[in-house]
Amino acid sequence: MAEEKKSFPMLPIAHWWALRKKFMQSIPGVVTDNYLATVLNMGVDSARANVLPFLKTLGIIDEDGKTLERAKQWRDDESYSEVCKAILRDVYPEELLQAVPNPSEDRAPAERWFANHTGAGRSAVQRMAALYAVLVEADTSKQRDEERKSRPAKAAPESTKSKAEGKKSDGARHVPAPIRQNIGEPTREPVQGPGININLEIHISADATPDQIDQIFASMAKHIYKRG
Repeated sequence: MAEEKKSFPMLPIAHWWALRKKFMQSIPGVVTDNYLATVLNMGVDSARANVLPFLKTLGIIDEDGKTLERAKQWRDDESYSEVCKAILRDVYPEELLQAVPNPSEDRAPAERWFANHTGAGRSAVQRMAALYAVLVEADTSKQRDEERKSRPAKAAPESTKSKAEGKKSDGARHVPAPIRQNIGEPTREPVQGPGININLEIHISADATPDQIDQIFASMAKHIYKRG
């Protein structure tokens, strides 16, 4: 007769810490799929299938969803380590505890053990091993690490950007664009500001005669320099 395959909790680590944080703020009398969907920002069906049954297996809630004494101890930093040890004793066989006593250093042996004893796929096995590692570590500082991972990066304040852009603008030297003057138009005196430079571009056809060239410069002297 084939050996019956057993399943183990696959509660995602982010949900483990998010729920614990919520319980630290206010512990609910009853945990429902709607409560989990709201707290964890997920669908009700997903909460019912991927979170609710594992909380029952871990002894945090009973079959009716009522929070147990373990839930109160779980949220307390002083008793958190003892709760993790109690869950390990209640949920996991001694064989696993002896074979993989420190899964944090090498997760592969734990994943291999879960794969052999459950027949589950790779994704499910990885989640089983991840939760097992969290329970063995029993370290509340991991909660802060998880919160930092999930926290979105803050954009630079607008005031900081404006100052940076202002410094960049102050450091750049403003160079006025050259003014081009067409032949035949009178020069325009600037309204304000000294030091106006006028750059002229004269295009003379290659087949222009000497007389035509003289007329061009004579026209320049008349209209620009007021000569002639």
